[in-house]
Amino acid sequence: MEKGRGLAVIGYSTLTLLYAAATASTVITGLARLDLLGNAVEVRFTECHLEGGGRVGSHTECNGSQLGIPITHTVKVQYDGHKGETIRASQKPSQKPWGSYEPVDTNLVSWGIWALLPILTLVATATAGAFTVQEVRRVRREAAAGGAF
Repeated sequence: MEKGRGLAVIGYSTLTLLYAAATASTVITGLARLDLLGNAVEVRFTECHLEGGGRVGSHTECNGSQLGIPITHTVKVQYDGHKGETIRASQKPSQKPWGSYEPVDTNLVSWGIWALLPILTLVATATAGAFTVQEVRRVRREAAAGGAF
């Protein structure tokens, strides 16, 4: 086996795993953003402030109380809002214990983005997987041909 072929197998395998992780992430985020899991809550903001900076940039984070429950529960949402505003927010399934919420956005553009993005990453995963299988077969074929001589 050539060193280059082995590196190609490793590289394609790594890409396949990374694309699979990206697909899982976009599916989970899409489910939360579109509230397809049905666990959105109403949040009234009591405070909004600018966070971050540096290379990543800054964003507005708002804190507020969840409406409709007797226990005061503070909800953090990365959202460009203002004090007193009420929005619907959904908790990502992967972040349930930590309490990070995503604002629910159900307009047509959001549906298009969060429906197509997982499909695109799934296509990339399948393509990288096909290249991985092709390269593994090529290595096995060369190994079998090299051993016959």
